[in-house]
Amino acid sequence: MTTNRLRSLFGRPGRHALALWLGFVVAALLVACGGGVGTGGTGSYGAAPIDGFGSIFVGGIEFDTARAAVLDDDGLPRDDGGLRLGMTVEVEGGAVVDGAAAASGVRIARAVVGPVAASDVGARSLRVLGQTVQVNGSTVFDPSLHGGLAALRAGDVVAVSALADADGHLLATRIDAAAAGEPWRLRGSVAGLDAAARRFRIGEATLDYAGAAQVPAGLADGQRVSLKLSGGSVAGAFAVAAFGPLSQPPAGAADAQVEGLVTGAASSGRFSVGGIDVDASQASIEPSAAALVAGAQAQIAGRMQNGTLNATRVTLLTPQQAERRVYRLAGAVESVDAAAASLIVRHTSVDFSGARFVNGSAAALAAGVMLRVQGTLSADGTQLRATQIEFR
Repeated sequence: MTTNRLRSLFGRPGRHALALWLGFVVAALLVACGGGVGTGGTGSYGAAPIDGFGSIFVGGIEFDTARAAVLDDDGLPRDDGGLRLGMTVEVEGGAVVDGAAAASGVRIARAVVGPVAASDVGARSLRVLGQTVQVNGSTVFDPSLHGGLAALRAGDVVAVSALADADGHLLATRIDAAAAGEPWRLRGSVAGLDAAARRFRIGEATLDYAGAAQVPAGLADGQRVSLKLSGGSVAGAFAVAAFGPLSQPPAGAADAQVEGLVTGAASSGRFSVGGIDVDASQASIEPSAAALVAGAQAQIAGRMQNGTLNATRVTLLTPQQAERRVYRLAGAVESVDAAAASLIVRHTSVDFSGARFVNGSAAALAAGVMLRVQGTLSADGTQLRATQIEFR
């Protein structure tokens, strides 16, 4: 699919369609051996949840993934059919031209995979591997988890894509039932490192890395790590089986867009998001600089230089905006259930009972018909409630 074809799928997003900005963005990836891949100053960089397919939609940019390598948490090849709405990913791509770019690589970057210790529907949260996972109205749940958060029980093993702060608090963007036999995983920032005892913390989890493979040289507090756990414990700590690869921002200048939770906000406009240092001292900040506080959900556009994101625009989402993420799909109808007013596009269940139709009607829906769909999530997060369906 060409970038011109991609641009024709939805057109360019409106300036005020803030939820459409919440996509996965062009990013630098690690190659399978764990090295970094930069863009040489001519590409672009970012990281965020997937908010659309058509090929894929990243921060309001359309990315052609026809030639992209999709990698899993271990840096191993994976079919792009495994990508889903809400997954947090990192993408390497070329220069953005007229709102479109060609992706060369996509890495899936889940925050935690492990058993649910506790779930609190009232508080809209769960605990997984010592991490507090918050859900909201934009958290996508796999359709197998009918009922969303209410479907989860202690002991269920889940895979969570999320935005994270430095204290182990996660805002889930997607929750799936983990595949059978999938190893436990955890991403986060090292705290309380005891090199002699070979232990550290991520959130409220204590990790023992005495028997771990690929331990980074110079491991230190504040360093972000990706861990594969053995599933066992050592004197009350989770046992680390191996340290995995992590993406790095490009070394040279590159256009960047990222989304995440603000950490260490300062009056000077210096803070971090997802382990990336941000200088927003020259940026326009919406709705105001007063909203730039630790824990705020931020969308940032700018330029990466020498490891710092020099922001030109920072958009801070209100709780209402964060709850109402708009998702987009473009592709062929896989199946239709007229009685239930639902269909499947891009492996996603769509409720079309309240949709406005363009260039067609519900009677014309059938397998193979090309559509573009936009909408928000159902109450349990397992279905997209279409607000508009356009026939292509």
